[in-house]
Amino acid sequence: MRAEQGVRTQVLQAAQLREEEPGLKPDYARAVRFLDTCSLDDPHHFMMGLAQDFQRRGGTVVQAAVEAVSRQSEARAAIAGGQVVAQGDLVVIAAGARSGRLAASLGDRIRLDAERGYHVLFPQDGHRLNSPVCDPEAGFYLTPLGEGLRAAGTVELGGLGKPLRPHRTAMIERVSRRLVPGLGPAGRTWLGFRPSMPNSLPVIGHSPSDPQVIHAFGHGHLGLTLAGITGRLVAELASGVPPSMDLAPLAPHRF
Repeated sequence: MRAEQGVRTQVLQAAQLREEEPGLKPDYARAVRFLDTCSLDDPHHFMMGLAQDFQRRGGTVVQAAVEAVSRQSEARAAIAGGQVVAQGDLVVIAAGARSGRLAASLGDRIRLDAERGYHVLFPQDGHRLNSPVCDPEAGFYLTPLGEGLRAAGTVELGGLGKPLRPHRTAMIERVSRRLVPGLGPAGRTWLGFRPSMPNSLPVIGHSPSDPQVIHAFGHGHLGLTLAGITGRLVAELASGVPPSMDLAPLAPHRF
């Protein structure tokens, strides 16, 4: 299926895998390498760079816990603590897993849920692997970063309100130590929320309740991967330009 979609891969036999990833346990028979992939060493630094570029181009960054989007005559406003914190002629809701609540404030019922993913950082072990590695049975990736080796993944449908479950991070740590022998102490652990739709396709399009609101969320595990094309589509919608692809499968009201 991947080959049919133009995804290039290479099968590594055991000896090749041991040569390229000597930090892995030695009993793998083979691996599949994805040839056209990229990764970010520091996503936070990348996002801060985007925010700074936005400001250089004349944008304004306002930090507030937005709880609703409100119609105010011809304008649309972001509401936090009962106060207007930003307003304009058009609003884009792109708040990840929290977008459903903002859409609901307009009257849009969108079947968005949060896939909860767990992370464990091994701060002394960023050198243990040469590239991101996934053990399919374990269900998470081990990614070498400047801040250490990050073990992250798994899926838990639990919404936004419940706390981190320590036995999930304990499992990731335990399996990571089995996959990469000799890991040092575990450091930071955290829980992230993937904004996910029932059919794994994002929501990109005008709000059914208000044409001056554009929804852009629900990308599941592929938010960063699909961010560029999503930004282009949102810009086209905001400018009244015909979208460069058919957005009907991504319509907010498709369910």
